[in-house]
Amino acid sequence: MANLYFPGCKVKGDFPAASEKLAAYIQSKRVVTPVGCCRVDHDKLTPADTAVVVCNNCANIIAESGDPGQIEFVWEIIDNDPEFPFPDYHGEKMTIQDCWLAVEKRHVQDAIRSLMRKMNIDVVELAENHEKTRFCGMNLVAPCNPSNAKLAPKRYVEEGGHMFQPIPPEEQAAYFQSYCAQFTTDRVVCYCKSCRGGLLKGGKKALHILELLFPEE
Repeated sequence: MANLYFPGCKVKGDFPAASEKLAAYIQSKRVVTPVGCCRVDHDKLTPADTAVVVCNNCANIIAESGDPGQIEFVWEIIDNDPEFPFPDYHGEKMTIQDCWLAVEKRHVQDAIRSLMRKMNIDVVELAENHEKTRFCGMNLVAPCNPSNAKLAPKRYVEEGGHMFQPIPPEEQAAYFQSYCAQFTTDRVVCYCKSCRGGLLKGGKKALHILELLFPEE
């Protein structure tokens, strides 16, 4: 029985310092074995193991191509830790952007909101939130990644193939600017690299929850 930690390749690429802090924190709370990419390491899991994940896409790939006993998000671990040193954002209003890759994962959505509140953030909801979200930023304005389709075909082909609506690169900025017109707060919080990419392209100050939890000193 083991805890295998999947740190999220793309999240590590965007936030190397915060990702290092997160990895150190997780290892201080759990006996975990850090592994590499979910695309190549999902088969290391057995039904006796828990996959500890950062990324929504990792969770979907592991669920279909791996064989874990359980999948646990790092956000839930932090949310359940009474000793975590939460930064204070002084009651700032921030909008939460839910991700289609986790559309059915209410436990993840709830954990993100709980973390925001514990950081003294006034959470602003969108009309299309929780199970109603249809947003995944840059991911859904391009064809489905062939690797994702192969490793999680139920999610990305059989059930979600219609969600991928490619938009020419030269039209994407206008598309995301139109989407972002609904936001009433200066900053928007997400828990997905692709969501953040789309929001940034639309001109918003988009923050990954990891940035808020482990800010630069």
